[in-house]
Amino acid sequence: MSLNRAIAPNSAEIKNFNIIEVQKIPLDSGLDLYYVNAGNEDVVRVDFVFNAGSRNQNQKCLASYTAQMLSEGTKRFSAKQLADGLDYFGAYFSAHSSADDATVTLYCISKHLDSCLPFIVDVLSDSTFPEEELKIIKNNNIQRLLVNEQRNSFLLRRHFYNTLFGGNSAYGSFATQNDIEKIDRIGLVDFYNKNYFGALRFVLVSGRVSDSVISTISKYAKTPHLSNNTVDKSQVFSESIEPQKSFIKKPGSVQSGIRIGRKMFNRTHKDYRELQLLNLVLGGYFGSRLMKKIREESALTYGIYSALESFREDGCWYIETEINHHLRERGLTEIYNEIKKLREIKISENELNTCKNYMLGSFLRSIDGPFSLADRFKTLHDFGFDYNYYYTFVETIKNARPERLQELANLYFSEKDLSEIIVG
Repeated sequence: MSLNRAIAPNSAEIKNFNIIEVQKIPLDSGLDLYYVNAGNEDVVRVDFVFNAGSRNQNQKCLASYTAQMLSEGTKRFSAKQLADGLDYFGAYFSAHSSADDATVTLYCISKHLDSCLPFIVDVLSDSTFPEEELKIIKNNNIQRLLVNEQRNSFLLRRHFYNTLFGGNSAYGSFATQNDIEKIDRIGLVDFYNKNYFGALRFVLVSGRVSDSVISTISKYAKTPHLSNNTVDKSQVFSESIEPQKSFIKKPGSVQSGIRIGRKMFNRTHKDYRELQLLNLVLGGYFGSRLMKKIREESALTYGIYSALESFREDGCWYIETEINHHLRERGLTEIYNEIKKLREIKISENELNTCKNYMLGSFLRSIDGPFSLADRFKTLHDFGFDYNYYYTFVETIKNARPERLQELANLYFSEKDLSEIIVG
């Protein structure tokens, strides 16, 4: 019997679930070591999380370039020696900076942790930020920026966050070529000394975490620079900006990039979880209303989606797509019609149940595996939640009613509150 792909497979309600919780060990240095022991492979991931995001910088690019330069050499090891030393043990490390913090991550086989951590400790204690490597990175990033500035999606993203949060805020700031050219070694070293030394928020270990792994990390955590003796004094502010419509001309562009959205709130808000479900209905997955109407029925775009973003101090919601510029006005009309339907017509029980099952299934996939569990814990830690947040989340989604989602649509998706950014 052949499979009828026009008929969706049966779905089932999630009854019960359990999350493997992260455990906490206070270290002698005053640091908190968190670990989640899960998984079948003899591999660990060690995350060192610092108060070193762009919210801590007093000059654009300092946070991101400091993170990029950590792998470029220390007083003991050149960049090649760092790379070769870790590669010998099958290990890998990366450094990433966001608006809120910076994370240095090591992946390695458990038995080689004692051999790999000295490289990471050296990076976090004695990075040298060599001038020649900085020059190469700056030149590469300038070229990358020039390429990105030819892309609708990049210009759209930059202007949208500028519009919502202000160009000088932590969440709305984007670097220009002039900002990159101003970066120098002195500024990076100063940022490194102020935001990495003694500013380690916590250490998070995930994977096959044995007593030996804990003992090894505890030993290296005694390094004076790997401590937490500072208070996060960073200030995040967003300018008070009225919703606006902007058109950025891009001659020769066949497509028009579109973002429609607004400043919202983060996941600490009481309405956040139900709003996640409402967003899913509208454009949060492949079977969403926007995909069905704008892509499948109207054939106006290859892809369209909506997203709800939560930062530590702020948040936003938006719809994004690219449409042929000749069909742009029709596309905009259809998008606003779908938003209007959410405000005026209650979601059917059948559609709502489909979205609930999809969202809860996605949540279960997101807690499968030690590294995913560690990522979920970091979300809890950033917002001061305990694990009850996730159990409450599941119950909130299961109990969400069409009337309540319609109320939220009228509260947060009013056209007068939406900014519209078009590049094309």
